[in-house]
Amino acid sequence: MQSTFEKILKDGERKGYFRLHNDGAKIEYLPSGHKENLNDPEEKVRAEYYFDLIEKYNYPAARIGLEVEMPDRTPERYADIVIYENDAQTKPYIVVECKKDGISDAEFEQATKQAIANARVLHAPFANCVAGNTRRAMETAVWNDREPEKATITDIPIFYGKIEEFRYKKGDPKWDLKPIDQEDLKRTFQKSHDTLWAGGKRAPTTAFDEFAKIIFVKIRDEKKGRRAGDPYDFQIKTHESAESVYKRINALYQEAKKIDPEVFKEDLKIEPEELYTVVEHLQGISLDKTDLDTKGVAFEHFMEDFFKGKSGQFFTPRNIVSFAVKMMNIKNDDWCLIRRAAPAAFFCTRSMKSARKPKNFIPKKKKSSGDIGTTSRKIIFSGLR
Repeated sequence: MQSTFEKILKDGERKGYFRLHNDGAKIEYLPSGHKENLNDPEEKVRAEYYFDLIEKYNYPAARIGLEVEMPDRTPERYADIVIYENDAQTKPYIVVECKKDGISDAEFEQATKQAIANARVLHAPFANCVAGNTRRAMETAVWNDREPEKATITDIPIFYGKIEEFRYKKGDPKWDLKPIDQEDLKRTFQKSHDTLWAGGKRAPTTAFDEFAKIIFVKIRDEKKGRRAGDPYDFQIKTHESAESVYKRINALYQEAKKIDPEVFKEDLKIEPEELYTVVEHLQGISLDKTDLDTKGVAFEHFMEDFFKGKSGQFFTPRNIVSFAVKMMNIKNDDWCLIRRAAPAAFFCTRSMKSARKPKNFIPKKKKSSGDIGTTSRKIIFSGLR
């Protein structure tokens, strides 16, 4: 199956945005003729964002500069992308810093400061940091290290337009949430968990419990009934503080607790700043629209580093699970009793694909050492379908 990035390369070549050389090893951006090594992970991020700038933000390719040298800087420093206000490329408008997907939160914060520094040197009103699905747009003049949220906007303007309050909107042909590829989803899961794990501040299992709660809120928000053009709640608004984001997301979670108190027994146990960062990782993707197999495989691989073998948990091979499900011929009204969290997740994804979804699922309440919590099991299984 063709990945999203491969589709972008194909569409970009067809539309004349860039040209590939050496069997796709090099990319030539058009019309500038600037060439780079496409095997570099950062270059893949830049190529995808270059495509978006033209296709989704409607900026002319002739006004997009690449590797723009910073004046009066020693040693030499370059901006990855600069969008100009004129064809002569003399009036910078947006400065973009591109980093490979999957960098740490600390590296991303440093990259945002680099983007702001470059924007200030070039006197550009906006700066943007892009690391895969994690993106942060900022107003240069408002930025300060102590309160970065006051300068953070939901996204850069579309074709020199106004700053919007929200970016992602249901039913919008360009700005509705999009499904995500397996590898991208694995990195997104990992980034989110790393934020919550906080380098060992929490146990991996505790971090996963919090991650599971957030994932469920994310999926619940996507499934919520709203009119076309209405914004999703699971995103960061322009100039919104971490406390405000926490209040809105927590309200969704508390609503879920009232609907099913047996599943949602515990409150969110994370700081507003941590939730803000996780929302930043997840806000632009659709988990509901992402293929079930993609979610299953991504979940399986994501779990391996923390649970496979290290906590006495081992995964049943996926082909064996598929065989067992087909052999049992599960129907919609069958009851499913599954003993452990990880096998349950794989069993459920296979069952849901085979019979759409089992109506009744009863996880065993007994919790083994190193096992993820009952709340996490229930949240993940209800969210995956």
